[in-house]
Amino acid sequence: MNKFEYFSKLAQYSQNLLDRLPIELEPKPLSYCLGILQPEVEKIKEQEIVAINTIRAGETGIATYGNSNDWQGLNTIGMLMDRFTILLIREWSLRHKANKNPAKAQEVYEKQTVDIMNAMAHAAPGSSALNSKITHIKGGANALDWDEAFYGLLTINLILWESQEVLYIKDISVLPSEELRDYISWFSRGNIVRNEYIQLCEELFWKI
Repeated sequence: MNKFEYFSKLAQYSQNLLDRLPIELEPKPLSYCLGILQPEVEKIKEQEIVAINTIRAGETGIATYGNSNDWQGLNTIGMLMDRFTILLIREWSLRHKANKNPAKAQEVYEKQTVDIMNAMAHAAPGSSALNSKITHIKGGANALDWDEAFYGLLTINLILWESQEVLYIKDISVLPSEELRDYISWFSRGNIVRNEYIQLCEELFWKI
């Protein structure tokens, strides 16, 4: 299994995971995302990391892929993986949510996701710091290996996606000020966690 095939299987796994999570098909308030969706993500984390590792190990039972820098690419694995996970979430939403558009979902996969997988398959290790925001906020993201880092990035992007969706549907000018403060506080921390997982994906991919 080459790198492109690996990322393709990772995409299939991600779509299956999204199918199994309690994602509402209509926008819900922030309390749903943080009170129901996020705890479910944490509850199944360990078993899903094992599943991600199994994809990489394949028939050989040896979990390797990132241990080479003889590839040329346009971006780092971390940054590309961030875009990859967002595209997977977008594709799933287009296939399942209220205003379904399977044709658009397929177009996203064929014209964007495949390009990202090709870029990742030929990426080289990055040398610059990715998580460079100047802030006192600590996200607290951690991962012992690549599989845990990927799961962390996929699920934090899912929670950010779901919690932002309501803001595109509602008229935010009429939302209670306390609710708006909750969103601002969550997005500030959530995006730091996301940046930390991008950095972890980049660092840990080349150690597997």
